Amino acid sequence: MASVVNPIRDRLQYSLGYLQGRSFALPRSLSELYGALVAKGTSLTASVLPFLSVLALPLYGGSTGTVNFVFFFLTWSALVISHDQLTLELYGTLLVRCFCFLLPALATLAFDIAVPKVSKSLKARGERQLPTRHGRDKLLAIVAVAVCNVLLEGFLQAGLELLFTRVLHLKSLVKVNSFVPLPWDIFTSLIQGLVIRGVLHYAIHRFVLHTNPSILRTWHLDWQHSVEHPFSLVAAYDHPVNHLLAVWLPTILPAVLFRWHVLTWYLFLTIASLEELLVFSGYSVLPSAIILPGMARRTEAHFDSVRKGDKAGNFGHLGLLDFLLRTACSSEGTIVDDVKDEAKERQLQERIEAAVQAAMAGMEDRKANNKVEDGQQDDTDQHQIPDEDSKAGAADDNDGSEEEGEPADRRPSAPPSRKYGRFCFW
Repeated sequence: MASVVNPIRDRLQYSLGYLQGRSFALPRSLSELYGALVAKGTSLTASVLPFLSVLALPLYGGSTGTVNFVFFFLTWSALVISHDQLTLELYGTLLVRCFCFLLPALATLAFDIAVPKVSKSLKARGERQLPTRHGRDKLLAIVAVAVCNVLLEGFLQAGLELLFTRVLHLKSLVKVNSFVPLPWDIFTSLIQGLVIRGVLHYAIHRFVLHTNPSILRTWHLDWQHSVEHPFSLVAAYDHPVNHLLAVWLPTILPAVLFRWHVLTWYLFLTIASLEELLVFSGYSVLPSAIILPGMARRTEAHFDSVRKGDKAGNFGHLGLLDFLLRTACSSEGTIVDDVKDEAKERQLQERIEAAVQAAMAGMEDRKANNKVEDGQQDDTDQHQIPDEDSKAGAADDNDGSEEEGEPADRRPSAPPSRKYGRFCFW
């Protein structure tokens, strides 16, 4: 019995002592609390310095790309040396989610509320798509749930990192070191991540949240689809379990499977966050000409199909899987239709035909010019090469003129030259 009780007692004593030691680090006054908050805020701000350096130097530094890369490498190395790996990964993740999704989404919501007349002119469906139609209480609930879901992503990632590194003594989820990945490696990793994220999100969204009856489907319909027309914060407004399953898991899974570098993870998370921000925004003016407006229209069509009780469709991000698997909404065009419309709007076919005709005409003109130049060259060669008879006649005429006493060229001929090395003496 003692062999069982003693290890438990020792473990409890160790845990109690550890908690007492950690309690001394907690602030005991307002000044200590202020100092701790300032220290944490400074550490959090320092995590974004490498990205700011890369963006600011080309604009204000007047330096070459090599100098910018060297400065970025030195700043990133100093940041890795001076910060804990877990802190760097989690702070960077929260910074990306806040600056690329949460804060801009809150800013667009404030814009829609503050100036609704201007906002409805920018919305694709006008006044019907204004968030103010949902009422104050509903908007506050959407804001609270969206913020909590974004913070929950960071907490869950931190828990997994602690589980892998501190409990299981395995490698971290992503690599955090002073090395900077090569551009080609970053590009291939992003392509892999976008493919895995798109396929996994489509499968979960279609079969788990819409097709098969379950508590998750009920939560999804009662939470996210309680909003008639989406706006940016709706991308994170869902039951926490559904949000983690359909949004967070497809995003972080490629980084864990391939164990990306943390900089690659930051970049991929930035792309995913901006996609959610713009696709759910409801604005008709978006940065891209083809991809983002089509994705936004298909997202709105998905909400319309669920609200009207029709067969739900448009489960994917890009719309390619919906086109291939025939799950696109009939009221909205597919990604192929978007590409065709864009090509027709920009008169792409006419431009291609004009470019081909211009190239063919240029080739024919070049051939004609070459033929003319060849003919002129042949004529010139014929005039420059006299025949043997004309040469002999000219020689006889010169001999005859000398015998008759006619003046000939009397300029003394140059004496033979003597060459010494490279110089010539006359």
